[in-house]
Formats: sequence, C-alpha cells, structure tokens
Amino acid sequence: MAFNSLEYGIFLVIVFLVYWALAKAGLFRIAFMLVASWVFYAASNPYFLTLIWASTLCDYFAGLYIADHDDPRRRKVALIISLVLNLGLLSVFKYTNFFLETGVGVANLFGADIPFTRLDILLPAGISFYTFQTMSYTIDVYRRQCDPERNFIKFAFFVGFFPQLVAGPIVRAVDFLPQIQQRPYFTRQQASRALWLIGLGIAKKVAIADVLGRDIVQRVFDDPNVLSSADVLLGLYAYTMQIYMDFSAYSDIAIGSAILFGYKLPDNFDRPYMATSIQDFWRRWHKTLGSWLRDYIYYPLGGGHGAPARVYRNLFITFLLIGLWHGADWTFVVYGGLHATAMCVNRWRRKRAERLGRVKETFTAWGTSWRVFLTLHFVVLARILFRAGSYAGDPDVVPFDKAGDVFAALFRGTYTDVTLTPWLIALLVGAYLWHWTPRAWTEATFHGFKRLPFLAQGAIVALVLLAVSLLSQGRPPPFMYMKF
Repeated sequence: MAFNSLEYGIFLVIVFLVYWALAKAGLFRIAFMLVASWVFYAASNPYFLTLIWASTLCDYFAGLYIADHDDPRRRKVALIISLVLNLGLLSVFKYTNFFLETGVGVANLFGADIPFTRLDILLPAGISFYTFQTMSYTIDVYRRQCDPERNFIKFAFFVGFFPQLVAGPIVRAVDFLPQIQQRPYFTRQQASRALWLIGLGIAKKVAIADVLGRDIVQRVFDDPNVLSSADVLLGLYAYTMQIYMDFSAYSDIAIGSAILFGYKLPDNFDRPYMATSIQDFWRRWHKTLGSWLRDYIYYPLGGGHGAPARVYRNLFITFLLIGLWHGADWTFVVYGGLHATAMCVNRWRRKRAERLGRVKETFTAWGTSWRVFLTLHFVVLARILFRAGSYAGDPDVVPFDKAGDVFAALFRGTYTDVTLTPWLIALLVGAYLWHWTPRAWTEATFHGFKRLPFLAQGAIVALVLLAVSLLSQGRPPPFMYMKF
C-alpha cells in the first residue's frame, strides 16, 4: 500500500478515527494499531508477514533471555542467534543471487565454465529497514543500554508500526518504546504539522521526483549514447534530486502519519546537498541509517581511534556495507568504496590541518560555495553507479556497462546541444533552489500554514491529493527506497 495512493489515504483516515476512539482503551488500542500495521504490510504480499513475525518472535524472546541472564556466554549465544536469524533472512531474500553469481564468476575465472541461472526470489518490502531495527534492539539490550520490553504486543508494535515499516526512518527501541508506555495526546499544532508534512511529502514525490524520473532520468539511462553531454549531465542532476525528493518525501509522510497517532519519528534528512564535505553529507543524508552503522559497525570496529590504517579500514568496512545495504550488486559495493575513499581523504586532510595548527577551519562564503560544489558533484558522479545498479537482474543489461555508457556520454564534450524543454529545466532548477532555501524560510511557510483555519488546511491537502491523481497518470510509481 503506497503512501502516494488513494488506498493509503482511506486507510489512514479509518485507522486514525478508530485509534482515537480507543484512546482510553490502553493495550487494546496498541493491539488495534498492531493489526492495522500488519494489514498495511500484507497489502503488498501477505506471505511476507511471516518474516516480520519470525523476526519479532526471535528478538522478543532473545531480548528477555539476554536481560534475565548474567552469564556472559549465554547472553552472547542469545544475541548471536538473533543476529544470525535476522541477517540470514536478509541474506536469503536479498543477496542469494548476488552470492551465487559472484561465486560462479570466481569459479569461471579458474576455468570452471559454470552457467549462472538467476533464482526468482521476490524481495520483501522494507526487509532491510525492519531487520536493522530489530537487531538494534537486541544489541542495545545486550549492551544494557535498553530495558527489554516484556509485553509482546508492545514489542511487536515497535517492530511493525506501519508509517516507518517499509522505508524508515530506522527507529531505535530506546526512542520509541518509551512513547508506547505513555497515554497518547493530540493537539491542534500536531494536526497542522502532520497535514503539512503529508502534503509536502506528496507534492515532493509526485510533482518533482516522479516528473524528473519519468521525463529526464529515464531517457538518460535508457540510451545515453543518443544524447548530448549536456543532456546527460542534466539527467544526472535530475537523478540526484529525484532520489532526494523521493526518499525525503517518504520520510515526511511517515513522520506526518506517525504524528497523527501521537508518535514522534526521527528526522532523516538535513538538506544534504548543502554539505561542504562528504563527511558532512553523510551527517545530513539518511541520518538514521548513518547513525545505525556508526553505532553498531564503525564504533565497535574501533571508530576513529588507533593507527590511521586501522581507522581507514573501519571507514572502508562501514561504507562498503552501506553500499551493499542499498543493493545486491557490485556497482553498489564500488559506490560504497568511492564514498569510503572520499571519507578517508577528508579525514587525512582534517588531521593534516590539525598538525599544522589549523584546529578549526573557517570558510569564507566563496570557500563554502566551492566546497558545496565539489561535494555535490562527487555525489552526482558516484550516483551513476548507484542508478546503474538498479539494472541488476535484468538479463539484457550489465550494470557496469550501463554506468560506462553514461560516463562516456558525459565526457564526449557535446555541451552545446540541450534537448530538454524549458519547463523541465525550470523544474530542475527550482527543485535545487527549494532545497537550498534557508531552513527558517521553510519554517516560516509552515507557521503561515498553521495559522490557517483547520478546514482550510484540510482543503489544501485535499487539493494536493487531487493534483496527485491528475499528475500520476494512472498507478503512481512506487517510492524508490521501498526496494531496498
């Protein structure tokens, strides 16, 4: 059930009305929300509910066992069982073909001549997100940073809460479980914020992301060889903005939907294309994934402490996993490696500046601008591999070949021939200008919206939904991160 569909709007209204009718019903209210969340997920494929149930049951009992035992060996065994189950399910459904194809490729290098036949495995929606969420719970209980949730219904609700179930934000138990214990409340300001975020997210998805993807990006990656370098470059700018608008739109709608039920989800983006370095970019982009990998991979490996070689190793492991998390193809691994290399260079420069006595760099407006420019274009070029990876599994396309075609077209030098319509160029430029707008301006717009009568707010969101139905041209495209 896609956020940008009429079905979701109807589902959200019905669940909202019933939920608040049960506001004083305590555990029954949470049980209703749990069932509603399972219904939401089952709308895509009911059979995949068994995977969520398996992860929920395993981590619920693992958390209790770890918390109730002091023997370090027993606690570690319970944690390992939880991690093996979760990572095992993720590996089977997401990485089986990748592992098999890589193994066959290696064997063939040594003369084995083994044909590879891709298995028809359907990827469950959101498995990468809820797997990381449940794993963080058992790890935090093991570290004694989180008390176990002894009520199974409440724990299952934490795992399956529908706004963030399919594509995040990735929620930590230490942040969400305490909210479940409280009696919910709903204010006029919450209602305004929720409507604002939902309307904003739908507008970003349908009016910008889908249009950029359909009318600019797709034709560039379908056949870059017939386009000028200028068109290809504009297509890469468009893809970079499309993926941000699409994913941040999902996060906006998820956060807004959660507010309707009295819950707070973490922010996931902070104007990432304003970053002045690749390190700054990852502080701003998909923040809940970045913080998860920092706390559960990078820091346990040693983080930024120790010899430089060890720190660089930690960065490479973390970012190779970031790449692999996004997709089961070597293009994503190389994508992660490029970001790891940029992070290592960034760290080396910063440490060198510290040795020279420049403990804190201060940038002029010009210095900030060119750093933003360089960081943005690194991201734009690296995303050629990211987008090419979406062809993994297509028997007619080799992802690396597709990336090579785009790179070649980009550097052909034909920058005088632009075939995009002025309307599409204006949309692309406007999207970047919107992204670079000061945060205070965005908040001022919200405060203006908040001061409107509630019926007027509802009418504006209704008009946005009407525009969605007119612009979607049939069934709306799914959110891009649902396949991760």
